[in-house]
Amino acid sequence: RPSLLTFEMVLRDEDSRHMEMKSIRHLVGVVLAAIAALSLAAAGAAAKPRTTGGIAARNTHARSSPRWSSGPSSASASTVEDRSGTHDVVVVGAGIGGLSCAALLARYGFSVVVAEAHDVVGGAAHSWSRRTREGTFTFDSGPSLFSGCSAPSANPLRQVLDAVGVHSGPPAGDNRPSVEWRTYDEWKMYLPEGELTVRSGDPQSLEAELARLGGESARQDWVRLLKANGPLSSLIAGVPPIALRADVGAALSAGIPYFPKIDPLSAAQTFLRGTSPSGPFSAVLHAADVRPGSLVYRFFDFLAFALSGLPASETSAAAVSFMLRELFSPGAVMDFPVGGGQAVANALAESARVRGGKVFTRARVSEFLMDDKQGPTGTGLSRCVGVRLEDGVELRARVAVVSNAPVWNTASLLPEGTRRRLEQRVKVEGSNLDSAAPKTPSFMHLHLAFRAEGLPEGAALGMHHIIVDTWAKPITAEDNAVFISIPSVLDPEAAPEGFHTLHAYLPATEPFERWEGLDRKSDEYATLKAERSKALWAAVERVIPDIRERVVYEAVGTPLTHERFLNVQGGSYGPGHAAGRESFPGPQSPLPGLWCCGASTFPGIGVPAVAGSAMSVANTLAPLDKHLALLKDMRAQGTLDYDAQQ
Repeated sequence: RPSLLTFEMVLRDEDSRHMEMKSIRHLVGVVLAAIAALSLAAAGAAAKPRTTGGIAARNTHARSSPRWSSGPSSASASTVEDRSGTHDVVVVGAGIGGLSCAALLARYGFSVVVAEAHDVVGGAAHSWSRRTREGTFTFDSGPSLFSGCSAPSANPLRQVLDAVGVHSGPPAGDNRPSVEWRTYDEWKMYLPEGELTVRSGDPQSLEAELARLGGESARQDWVRLLKANGPLSSLIAGVPPIALRADVGAALSAGIPYFPKIDPLSAAQTFLRGTSPSGPFSAVLHAADVRPGSLVYRFFDFLAFALSGLPASETSAAAVSFMLRELFSPGAVMDFPVGGGQAVANALAESARVRGGKVFTRARVSEFLMDDKQGPTGTGLSRCVGVRLEDGVELRARVAVVSNAPVWNTASLLPEGTRRRLEQRVKVEGSNLDSAAPKTPSFMHLHLAFRAEGLPEGAALGMHHIIVDTWAKPITAEDNAVFISIPSVLDPEAAPEGFHTLHAYLPATEPFERWEGLDRKSDEYATLKAERSKALWAAVERVIPDIRERVVYEAVGTPLTHERFLNVQGGSYGPGHAAGRESFPGPQSPLPGLWCCGASTFPGIGVPAVAGSAMSVANTLAPLDKHLALLKDMRAQGTLDYDAQQ
């Protein structure tokens, strides 16, 4: 790979003659893929239950099978005439990545339209509600842990929100989109060795906890790891993600302002230790002499898995390294948006709309529109110039089409003739049009509403609880790790007074093959749901032993829920690219006119990561002078050079 400090021009695609800067992409990996670790629990989408029409007889305990329901949305129903037309950019999918891209493009002055198949914006980050006899309960479908969002930081999501003018706090009364953040600083793990409390902003606390469970050797491992990680974390924190772009303009937006500030000693120490930002985090553990099988190694094997669905030996060193820096820097806190992930999605959608953008729901795309005449001369390739919806409406793009869909779905939208010509003329394998991209497994989900009487009040109950069953099996083994979040301890809107909501899930360990072909209305499906949710119930009982007696509503989600409602083949968490051996494709597809953002695109999986990929697309499509003007505005507002404020 080229040096981090050297710009090198290379031929990206021999057929289409696209030029890109490999070292810029490497730097994006250093900064953006790293920050994905801050989305520790961004575990895809959960089950969205179907209302049964009444309350079951036993203890007013309502049960339901999965169905995603309508939630708050920034888009109203539109007629065919309203939807059709030509815009600068058409965005496919209103997940956090697609909405971030659309909001930024609108900020740059592009006319933008977003086409979302579901009836609510947000993708895997949306929230949903259920009415019961006890009141209305609101659940998050996916992300439940945020960091670096309540104040200016290196988190790409926070930088997008700042860039597009989303107010951080309660509504300010001036019609600006807003997100109110609640902060906390503690989460708990239940390990085979015992309970471990992790406090953000306090590395000494974790040192004491590790020593309590693992002895002096664990304490020394932690101290050596912090020392070994220091140069790498300093290196990857050198450039704000919003300053990056995937073209030569990065020399002016990121290179000249920030590269001189990167400590050359940190760069030298990083590579002399045998570590690399794009390599696996296991190399950092090895450099610190942290042995496989030790408590500290296992702890980071778990954290890597929580981020990427892969162990430390296959998860980006940059990702885990930056997580360490952000979680344990002085004053670091965790964040939760009031109203759940839906509040973030709505704010992004509204930011696009106030600048003239359109966000359509129930607008499923059936195929890309191609124009043979606009393709690059001599390549035999067409140009992507828009999309056709299932109802026949055409949305045309003057500048670009951006797909926020998973790689497998994006590839399926290619007209057959276009696909054949593309495969004959360019390398599709490994690109963001590779229909054979590897998949991580899927999820099982358990959503509960329950009585709070007799439990610790408020945050004392704990926002996050993570259970690891055994170290005798890999962290990636079925049923070995369970994530639990109780957002109602911070967000009073999530549950009526005297009640809580809870989301437990098996993260990226559930094989889709077990569920494939089952009829969701069959007894076989219901039986399998009950069987496969046992591990979730057992984990929740570690935290709340009498949970079954407290529950007033439950819903179980399966891999079929993911596949059906998120349009993700196999209900996958995302592509399973192993760090050091493979990489996520960049934002520009092999097809002229088509760009990609989201979890299938560099830097990868997680809310901050998809926001980072959205920035890469929007910044590159924008004229350089407008990008530089945005950075100037953010500096003037104090939202860009955040390190100076600390």
